[in-house]
Amino acid sequence: MTGLQVAFRYLVDNLRGMDNVRFVRVLDEGAMLVNVAHPTFDEDIMVYLLAGELSVGFIKKTLNANTERDMHTLYIVALDLITDDGTTALMSDALRLLLLAYDRKIYVYRTDKSGVAVFPVHIELDRRMSYGDPVNLAYLGGDYATFNNKYLLGVRKIAGFEPRHYQQAHTSTSTYREDPLKPFYELLGLSVAANVDEVKSAYRRKARQHHPDTDKSPGATERMQAINEAYAKILERLE
Repeated sequence: MTGLQVAFRYLVDNLRGMDNVRFVRVLDEGAMLVNVAHPTFDEDIMVYLLAGELSVGFIKKTLNANTERDMHTLYIVALDLITDDGTTALMSDALRLLLLAYDRKIYVYRTDKSGVAVFPVHIELDRRMSYGDPVNLAYLGGDYATFNNKYLLGVRKIAGFEPRHYQQAHTSTSTYREDPLKPFYELLGLSVAANVDEVKSAYRRKARQHHPDTDKSPGATERMQAINEAYAKILERLE
């Protein structure tokens, strides 16, 4: 078996053993759909194990498609795909896109005689790498990332292994979760406490600024689409 196959089987088997995972559906070699149950909601998360190459096209296509289907996306990359020496990252446009999504870290997997490990790797601007502790698979959950570059614009649904408040033994038993619409509010320049009048005012201001008829800069159409999406999501809550 290849390293990817070993790591994939490890993830499938262990995720299926988690109490908070309702199902794991294998879709292809290196791709699975995971349904995660939280106290008040469920999430569908597409997990991709990547080996061989990092592709901007694949990342862009899957992030867009999964977000449109109301699914979060997680990429777990073979360690030897991003470094030759274990200390310095091999930078590429695809890796930079992942670092934007995951706040200058990515999740990697490594297989050796001791087994399989999945852990975060933080990459500094000078390409130096630092390694985090192995993840707790029970912490798999969705998140959001905001993009503003030549490849992606607007909010996309991502996923990672960050513990929720209710999963941390040293915190209260509250099931508080950061507002999932926060990135949409931020796109309009608002706090999540904004009322409907403030939302409408901010939308009109952004629309005047970025409508393609007046904004001739590259990406104006995509910016306007992202603004429209944010406005629609927030209004759906408020009205």
